[in-house]
Amino acid sequence: MVALFAGLKWKLLTSRLRAAPRGKRIGAIVGLCALGLVAALIGFSLAMLRNTTGPTALVAATLFLTSQMVAWTLMPLIAFGVDETVDPQKFALLPLRRATLIRGLTVTGLIGWLPAMNAIVLIGLAVGLASTLAMLPITLICMAVQLLLCVGLSRASSTSLAALMSTRRGRDLGMVVGFGVFLLYMGINAGLSGISRDSNLASGARTASNVLGWTPAGALAQLPGLLHDGRVGAALLAVLIVVAAIGLVFWWWSAALRKSMESGPSVTSSSSPAGDHDFGGSTRGTAGVVAARDAVLVWRDPMRRLPWLMVIVFMVGFPFVMVQGHGTLFAVAFGALMSGTQVGNQFGVDGSGLWLHIVAIGDRAKAKAEIIGHLLVVIIPGTVLSVIAVVFCAVVRGDEQWIPAAIGVVLATMIGGAGVSSLMSASKPYAMPQSRGSMFASAVPAHKNRVLQVTLTILFGGLAVALPAIGLAALTILVANWWGWVGLIVGPGIAVVVDAVLIQKAAGVYFETAPEIFADVRLGDRV
Repeated sequence: MVALFAGLKWKLLTSRLRAAPRGKRIGAIVGLCALGLVAALIGFSLAMLRNTTGPTALVAATLFLTSQMVAWTLMPLIAFGVDETVDPQKFALLPLRRATLIRGLTVTGLIGWLPAMNAIVLIGLAVGLASTLAMLPITLICMAVQLLLCVGLSRASSTSLAALMSTRRGRDLGMVVGFGVFLLYMGINAGLSGISRDSNLASGARTASNVLGWTPAGALAQLPGLLHDGRVGAALLAVLIVVAAIGLVFWWWSAALRKSMESGPSVTSSSSPAGDHDFGGSTRGTAGVVAARDAVLVWRDPMRRLPWLMVIVFMVGFPFVMVQGHGTLFAVAFGALMSGTQVGNQFGVDGSGLWLHIVAIGDRAKAKAEIIGHLLVVIIPGTVLSVIAVVFCAVVRGDEQWIPAAIGVVLATMIGGAGVSSLMSASKPYAMPQSRGSMFASAVPAHKNRVLQVTLTILFGGLAVALPAIGLAALTILVANWWGWVGLIVGPGIAVVVDAVLIQKAAGVYFETAPEIFADVRLGDRV
């Protein structure tokens, strides 16, 4: 049965690649090779830890393994699940014992592009932790256990959240919990970064190792060194911590799986009918009506509200983690780009409800107005948040002289990302599950590759639009501060012009291919 699960997962991965057109298939293969190269470079960097002295390798390994384990656990919370194949409801009617199902799902969790990339990185870390060639098998076993724990934690948290996310109130609670845990995770990372920058590096490293050494990830990082030094008692304690963690994780998963499969799904409605709200009528125009509707849905739907909370974190908190010292305010651009992507797949969100929009559109002008409405509900709050975040970062770091340049970069990035998102919404729409009974799918299986293409296009497209502002910001730092005022005007100005062109193009595509778009996005009603 385990082999059957593994074969099905492998066919699922490869069939999508084989079914894609030749050009897309080549692009996907090149992209995967590029990701593999990046993973190999990271693994090589971690392997070089064996040339370091003192506790540096141990601290780096402990921090990395802890971050990796937490990231795997938090992914279902942050992304509301990304793989519908782990939905426990799909296995409820199969005559399988939980033990068999857990073994099969564990093996399938180890098959895929993400586990492969993690495995490459962990092999590099195993080499870095192996003080001698004889210790290499032990470090490899420790890294294999680390990957097993990551998969188990991810599956356990996903299964536990399956029932919770099937109701609107459950998604609200899950959003709050996930957001709080994410903030805690960022705070811990910031604190650990502060320890690593302490003037007394050796003392800070010992403190971090002692604290995290009592965690499963820390125990796995320290175990090879303990065996090498002959500290049998401490090594046995580390093994006990790891074994206890494995037992707790799989007990948690088994209990959550039993509860999820034995209890029926909830049918609580995600929202009340749209007709209960007055969006202002036709006097406000099509753009105003669409913007008001989107604003209400963002406020009421946890799956639309959580991304905005994440945007705030990446605008205000993440820059201090990403950039230490001066220049933090420029890192706000990452959060601004995330805010611009909220325009993405604006037609796929409604599913078959899109036909109400289509029948109300009689010409290109109204199609353009609808796209502008979707854009406004992102650009207006995004601009306010971006400016506040830039000023806050500048005051904290003492970079007030760079505020104009940073605002230019941030606004150009956000506006550019929003414009590219609008065009991709019309040219590459993808269906999203409309049942909201499962948290494990952000798109229907047939459109998974399309989601990746859209995401990469938006990210790189938004950065491309912001290149003039980025260049002027570089002149501000390297030449004179007055270049920042030029960037404040030129950067967003160019982005607005580009957006106008992209919106016009998107409106034309939407108006001319509305039936095809509807045929694509209505597939989400079946999920």
